Amino acid sequence: MTLTAVIFTIFALLGLWGALVVLFAKRPVYNALGLLLNFVSLAAMYIMLNAPFLGVIQIIVYSGAIVVFFLFVIMILNLRDPLTDMDLSFKGLAAFIMMIATLSLLGVYLYVIKLPSWKLGPEGSPARLGELLLTDYLIPFELASLLLLVAIVIAVVIGKKGEEQ
Repeated sequence: MTLTAVIFTIFALLGLWGALVVLFAKRPVYNALGLLLNFVSLAAMYIMLNAPFLGVIQIIVYSGAIVVFFLFVIMILNLRDPLTDMDLSFKGLAAFIMMIATLSLLGVYLYVIKLPSWKLGPEGSPARLGELLLTDYLIPFELASLLLLVAIVIAVVIGKKGEEQ
């Protein structure tokens, strides 16, 4: 098994772990952070599959904008526990170590292995991606945005019903 396959497997497992946190965490902020881990792992896998534009867009749009938007909705709906003292528990320390390890692994992979050999083919170019999104995949692209909008509206309605009681 090559080093690239091992690193790809690690990112795949981290993405799976983030998805499981989204599904099973009890606190909404942890769900959003699990989603962030999933998105960053997916971006790393895109980069490893020689699609650096998709990887960067994954980080900017999803990891940046969408997760921040979800955290903003969580704050508006006040779905958090009351503030307590800083908790330096084992879980917090393990999460911090995993984050540092993930970012270090991605940095080493990009700097040592991938950056010198990046060559975009015609399928990985931004022009081709834009062409595909606005022709062949226009309906799924628009349905995904509509699905996100409906989910946010439903979350706000559910949150407002909880305040009225």
